Amino acid sequence: MLTLTAEAVLDILIDWLQDNIECETELIFDNDEDKTDSATLLPWIQQARNDVRDLRRLQLLHNANKS
Repeated sequence: MLTLTAEAVLDILIDWLQDNIECETELIFDNDEDKTDSATLLPWIQQARNDVRDLRRLQLLHNANKS
């Protein structure tokens, strides 16, 4: 069984969104009014990945300090 971390899943999503942008894919993720597309979502997903990475580092640091 393949297990992916949250960070790995977000990296895959980032790559997919970047491909959508480069290919000028016209995917809309919410509605015709707001028109949230891949370019709009990309910075939010990148920030989420950075937050997950920071949290993992803090957890590792915390666990190291407990030893």
